[in-house]
Amino acid sequence: MYNFCINSPYYQMVVKNISKEKDIQKEEDVQKIEAACKSLSNDVCSSENRTEKEICENILYMYKFLDKVQRSRNPPSTITNEDLEFLNYWLNATLKSKNSDISICIREFYKAIKTEEAYFISNKINLEKHLQVIDSRKLENMELLSELYDTKQKIIDLMFNQDSTVDKKELCKEYTKKCHDKYIQAMKNCLNSYDDFYKALKLFEGGYNYLTDKVSNTSEYCKINEHFRLPEYDPVLETEQRRIMTFKIMSAPLMLPFIIPLIYK
Repeated sequence: MYNFCINSPYYQMVVKNISKEKDIQKEEDVQKIEAACKSLSNDVCSSENRTEKEICENILYMYKFLDKVQRSRNPPSTITNEDLEFLNYWLNATLKSKNSDISICIREFYKAIKTEEAYFISNKINLEKHLQVIDSRKLENMELLSELYDTKQKIIDLMFNQDSTVDKKELCKEYTKKCHDKYIQAMKNCLNSYDDFYKALKLFEGGYNYLTDKVSNTSEYCKINEHFRLPEYDPVLETEQRRIMTFKIMSAPLMLPFIIPLIYK
């Protein structure tokens, strides 16, 4: 569920540049996508910043682009599960800003692409089957983890950036503070019994700590920052340790009737 977050910087680049994809698509492909998106009911899938037609076109262009990338790397590979997880996340995150009924939007989206169903199936992977409503709390976790990976990449870029015109000191301060705060917020969310999110967050922590402790860099601006390293904060582990201690304390009196006879035997 959270695997796509690892490649969040890449996916953000795809989102940023997807408008250019339309310019290089074949005319037939453009017509198919536009025809499918025109059939969407008005104002069902709109957000604060995008119309339903824009959202529909963006997700379909990203789908075709990500599929094309995989095919070019290793034919006959196709769009990956992580790619599809990202598309589903992007749709849910985009629609939440207007409190749209995402289930209705996805249902209407299904109807829209049904007219060109064969076009939107990649190696038996049907886009329709991978779009679903994400629980709001899990969506928040995805957003936090994506932000952490995005910010980590910005820190890496600064560490190895040779451009002397960049104010690395202030940017490092901003990015490391953001990473520090988002990490604490994400850890607090783990107390709500999201084991898969906790594992994903610990995976991020391991990669980030390797960056801060093992990787040498050409800039010292980030290393001298007070928030360069992640805080030693793990409420899940602390809660588990308290639970174990409580169990030991409470179980001790229950063991006495069995221990005392053994002592005086």
